[in-house]
Amino acid sequence: MRVAVIGAGVMGPGIAQTFLMGGHDATIVDISEEALVKGIKEVEKCLKLMEEMEIITGADDMFTRLSCTASLEEGVADADLVIEAVPEKLELKMQIYQELDPLCKPDAVITSNTSSFPISVIFDDFRPGNFFVSHFFNPPAINPLVEIVHNDKTDLSKVQWLRQILEDCGKKPVVVSNYVMGFLINRMQIAMLREGLHLIEQGIVSIEDMDMATKVGFGFKTAWQGMFETMDFIGLDTVDFSQTLLLPDLYAGLEPSPLVKSKVEEGKLGLKTGEGFFKYGDESEATQDRRFMMLVEQLKLYKQFGI
Repeated sequence: MRVAVIGAGVMGPGIAQTFLMGGHDATIVDISEEALVKGIKEVEKCLKLMEEMEIITGADDMFTRLSCTASLEEGVADADLVIEAVPEKLELKMQIYQELDPLCKPDAVITSNTSSFPISVIFDDFRPGNFFVSHFFNPPAINPLVEIVHNDKTDLSKVQWLRQILEDCGKKPVVVSNYVMGFLINRMQIAMLREGLHLIEQGIVSIEDMDMATKVGFGFKTAWQGMFETMDFIGLDTVDFSQTLLLPDLYAGLEPSPLVKSKVEEGKLGLKTGEGFFKYGDESEATQDRRFMMLVEQLKLYKQFGI
């Protein structure tokens, strides 16, 4: 199968790599020659690292099946699957889709890597049945999760087709059967963030202790144990009692956190500016590299234990 990924930014190269690891041919499309060169190097480096860590074999062969082009027409001409991974700017996506349809094979499936837009609702008449969301998570070559999001106009056989392909590529896709705001993971994450930020703003816990609790409390178990498995281990009678006790006391505010807003106003946006809740300075790149290596090690453990 041939896959075309439109966009060589943060997500595109890793998405292309996913399909290389599943035995497919992949082409990255971008108008920026610099972005293409950088993206190709990222894929080559990541494939070699994963082979060194014995997560994959045949990295060189995989890399030979990767191509790139600045021509949208050339990039998507023979593709069976086209994944749009351009920045979250609706005007840019509109421009891409206006050009895309006549350039693709009539039966090609086209998906968007959007993390928020209800794409096939916004573009209601575009590729009816063959157009939906496949939301990869960063870093896309390492993180196993992909959210497949569709609506009632989507051809469900195409959803199952893509799900099987992603599974064969080593991913763990989940299907979201409606365009709810934020899809699945972002909704769950924002719900937890709201309560965590509120507790910090009330002076109940420090940022450092909250992060530690998240990593060694939630993270330690949830890396291997799902939410509903956890409830079974706790005991549903205990879960029922805890809900009765705690739900009325949880924060239910509808406004964004003032603590986050103050950081944004100060220009302290996190790793990309060298400071957010924590200071990174000249260590930003090293922090990124450390995070990446930890995630690769986690993937290796997942594969070892069949997660």
